[in-house]
Amino acid sequence: MRLLWRLAALFLLPTRILAQEPLAYRVEYSLSKPSEIHVTLRIAGGGDAPLTLVMPRTVPGGYAQRPYDPFVENVHAFSPAGKEEDVQRENLGPRWKIGKSGERVERVDYDVNVARMEREIFAASDASKVRDGYAGLLGYSIFAYFEGHKEQPIRLEVAGPASWPVFSTLAPQVPANLGSLTAKAPDYYALADSQIVMGPKLQLRRIDGSVPLFLAVYAECDEDLSEEGALARDALDRVIAYFEKPPFSHYTVHLELLRPVSDRHQYGFSMEHLESGTFYFETNQAITAKSDSRFSETRRFNYAHHMAHSWIPKHAYGVGYLPFEWEMAPIIDTIWFNEGFARCAAIEALAEAMQEKESRDNRRQQLEQLRGIVDSAPPFLRRMSLDNISRTGSFLYSDDFRVGRNLFSRGALMAAEMDDFIRAQTQGKKSLRDALRYLLDWSERNHRAFRTEELPVICREATGVETKSILGRWMQPLDR
Repeated sequence: MRLLWRLAALFLLPTRILAQEPLAYRVEYSLSKPSEIHVTLRIAGGGDAPLTLVMPRTVPGGYAQRPYDPFVENVHAFSPAGKEEDVQRENLGPRWKIGKSGERVERVDYDVNVARMEREIFAASDASKVRDGYAGLLGYSIFAYFEGHKEQPIRLEVAGPASWPVFSTLAPQVPANLGSLTAKAPDYYALADSQIVMGPKLQLRRIDGSVPLFLAVYAECDEDLSEEGALARDALDRVIAYFEKPPFSHYTVHLELLRPVSDRHQYGFSMEHLESGTFYFETNQAITAKSDSRFSETRRFNYAHHMAHSWIPKHAYGVGYLPFEWEMAPIIDTIWFNEGFARCAAIEALAEAMQEKESRDNRRQQLEQLRGIVDSAPPFLRRMSLDNISRTGSFLYSDDFRVGRNLFSRGALMAAEMDDFIRAQTQGKKSLRDALRYLLDWSERNHRAFRTEELPVICREATGVETKSILGRWMQPLDR
């Protein structure tokens, strides 16, 4: 009998090995050290030294340098036998050399000082947070990676205080597990683009629909979670209807309503992710019974716009966006597409569910606001071509928001003109939506970025309408 069990175990062993993820990350948060988290990164079976550990200094869609390596502390490495290996920090880059030639490294441990991160990064959308009864962790702000291993599947383990609900956007669940959870990510990008939230002050909701919507909310004020959820659910349904094919099986709205850390801290920016969005506001921006309809509509549009980014540019993008370089903000010529066409898609998605007059008026008002931004732009921006502004915006999109506002405004007005022209030429049978759906399919088939000059070709293939002249005109400086 023992022999049979041993033989069975031998037959099962290869399956177990194949099922094991090559990389495992473990995140630990303890109230005994409330300002920091501890991260362990393991390579199954160990890896040949020297390895290079890299911490992000920029993030997808951030269009800026946001170094996270200054908050990494106490980096230690160990062999499969448990022997501590050599760790050398690179002088200039966010890199650590792990181990020496001829050795093997099985795991790396490090701490991330999250409390200091929130104090020193003034953009609330870019910082993880630990507050009384709550921790909200942005994946790319806490997870380093081994160079050359970014494409490998990952197992994530999270351990928090035993009584705390723990939630991950990789595997959302309501009610949440208490104290711990496990999840999987297909690669480092998916892990880094996810969020972990936990704590007794975390509020969680699941709102069913064509794709399950999860709300993960931390509010330092009164908040109407039912109304917030209704706005987010409606926005998600309309954006899914516009693009037709959702690129995710679930979506999470991670919302924080915060008392400012200081006068220098900035709130109000949001960030898109593969299957979630992170939204940050001061407490005076909470949705309550006193909120008027215009305030609610602004929130609905903000949700729709950032949800649209899960399609554009997460799955259809221009040269430079992917594969992403995590150490330095990439130069991208097509931020006007990322931000402008996604904004136009959100406008159209919400308008389609309105009555005809309301839809027409809403669209007109949105476009007038965008024209106002363009018309009032400083002369130096008006003299810049759109691809030049995009290159500038690769680093300064929100840090000098005149750049960001002009990029999304000029891009959205270009998209709206293309939409009007396609509708006119096809007697309303086709629209920009057909071109964007085709572009998403094209991107999936070709597994690459489009070049700017290919965009009107793709549009013509989808709709039969030539938009090259519209693209060419908007790419030029406004003033010459």
